[in-house]
Amino acid sequence: MDLGITDRVALVTGASSGIGEACAVALAVEGCLVVGTDISKDGLERLEARDPRRFRSVVADLADPEGPARAVARTVEHFGGIDILVCAGGVFGTARGGVFTAEAGSAASEISPDDWNHTLNVNLRGSFLAAQAAIPIMAKKHWGRVILISSVSGQMGGFGAGADYAASKAALGGMARSMALTAGPSGITINCVNPGMIESPMLLNHHDTSSTDKVAGQAAMRRLGQREEVAAMVTVLASEQAAYVTGTHLDINGGYYFG
Repeated sequence: MDLGITDRVALVTGASSGIGEACAVALAVEGCLVVGTDISKDGLERLEARDPRRFRSVVADLADPEGPARAVARTVEHFGGIDILVCAGGVFGTARGGVFTAEAGSAASEISPDDWNHTLNVNLRGSFLAAQAAIPIMAKKHWGRVILISSVSGQMGGFGAGADYAASKAALGGMARSMALTAGPSGITINCVNPGMIESPMLLNHHDTSSTDKVAGQAAMRRLGQREEVAAMVTVLASEQAAYVTGTHLDINGGYYFG
């Protein structure tokens, strides 16, 4: 099926690895011109090496209040606009480090104010500021797609997530609904994707094997998800055919709720 996004311009945050990288690749396969951004150049070179005509990279720190808008501005400089924004950049307890169990992450008493602020600044504020900068540009064409990568942890807690991570991901859902109301008249859709346990560097760096095996066994599909499976659904939400889908949440968790 032709998704109708050939030569649409997409900005993907967190594009150097994991779900973000998979989304950038999937959008390019569908014909998009893609700018990938991350905190460092590591990994972004892989995107540019795939097809220098379709990929560009921008180093931007989502924790920096100026970083998201800078990434949007560079996207416009590279390709003349922005049509699709995928906010996949995020952190998972990186300020504390450590390997977590499937049942719980850091106790609330272990999360310092700096930890809390850093996690929400990257995961929530960074996504908001990127969308805030991109939406007025999209509105000029009366066409746009904003896709926020949340998490099952924002719905259920646990999965090794501390309260800071869970709160940041839960808040993305409310943000998507609110922005959808105001962006809709401009032809822009805002949606949220909630992955479950996806086999990715973030998962493998912060969970031990026994924890991931346990959670995989609790899903109806009895396995971890693949980042390409998340990316495939993101491309659908970015498509022309998804023009009437907005303010919604798409769960990609292998049936964890009833497994």
